[in-house]
Amino acid sequence: MDYQELAIPPSLRLSLPREDDAEDLFLLVQQEKTRLSQHLSWPPLINDIKDTLANIRQNRADFADGRSAVYVVRWDGNIAGIVSYNTINDKQAEIGYWLATAYQGQGVMSHAVTALMDWYEAAGKLDTFIIRCGAGNRPSNRLAQRLGFVFDYCQVRAEKIGDHYVDHNVYCRQYINR
Repeated sequence: MDYQELAIPPSLRLSLPREDDAEDLFLLVQQEKTRLSQHLSWPPLINDIKDTLANIRQNRADFADGRSAVYVVRWDGNIAGIVSYNTINDKQAEIGYWLATAYQGQGVMSHAVTALMDWYEAAGKLDTFIIRCGAGNRPSNRLAQRLGFVFDYCQVRAEKIGDHYVDHNVYCRQYINR
């Protein structure tokens, strides 16, 4: 298994970002920048398509080295967001995600995160998954809870976003001898 792409009919496809995705990803981030910047530190840094292209290249290099795995979430052929293993360490991975407003409330990200975890777990590559999300980011916290993640702890002042620090709720889910 090469972990380049996963298709879950009829609507979901996860694929490593390609350089020809740069324009569409850049435009989507620009469209969602104000909303994404409320909970993520990186959107203000994406100001040119070259920034997106550099991120795609870095993401692919990190994937090749086994450090992370970033996937474009395509729903009915359209780019809807990103789901990723921000870090991979041994058999544990930290999950990150963002979704365009137009796709929220449809189960797209629940489907994408579940598919990603099942894909890597079924092959024996990962068995422990962590989600860190801003304590005030209710949609992300609800997603972790809906997917059966267990609240572990709150990390105070975990990340600086804009001009303030946010606490992170840390959730964990383990697959044990399924």
